Amino acid sequence: MAVTSTVLDVTVLLLCVSASVVALGASDAGGPDGPTATDAADRLVTETETVAYPDEGAPNDTRRIHATRAELLALVAERVGDGGTKTAFDRRAIDAVHTGIGPRTSVDVALDGPTRTAERVGGVPERYRAPGAFRTTEPAADSSGSTADETRRVVAVGPEPPRDATVGVAVVRQPLPAGVDGSGESDRRGAGATVRIVVRRW
Repeated sequence: MAVTSTVLDVTVLLLCVSASVVALGASDAGGPDGPTATDAADRLVTETETVAYPDEGAPNDTRRIHATRAELLALVAERVGDGGTKTAFDRRAIDAVHTGIGPRTSVDVALDGPTRTAERVGGVPERYRAPGAFRTTEPAADSSGSTADETRRVVAVGPEPPRDATVGVAVVRQPLPAGVDGSGESDRRGAGATVRIVVRRW
């Protein structure tokens, strides 16, 4: 697949939390009447969703989390990356993101930081991908063709682009939301923790 080389930096400030968006060749991908990868990434960090899910410890046995789509992905990625089992929140958050990104778009989420094994991770093999599904860590190359030692790809949304497609890529660095996690418990994360969200559009 072809990837163009235009580079653009965009910083979005939302609710005192910054998420940086870097476009890696998204100028034309998506067609003349469709959004680019940068457009899709901007929507992830600016548009919000309210995810309601069952929780016996919450009022009326239902808990709601209101966050940007990028923040929802960060919450899910942290849980899954730490070996947590998939919850009702995880499934509904992924569904909300999948509905919002539109067609011909894929989103991959990686935890920044050292891996727990010696695997070198930079992507997700096609055989492990399915729309809206969770992925396990597998070694692969990133969009530049190199491998990454300090990322763990843990969540992916949407299909793989066709092999002959021209693909635009945008990368979002999303800080982990503070205050509450996907299980409704108090957050004890250290400052500065981020996830890397790779948006591809064709």
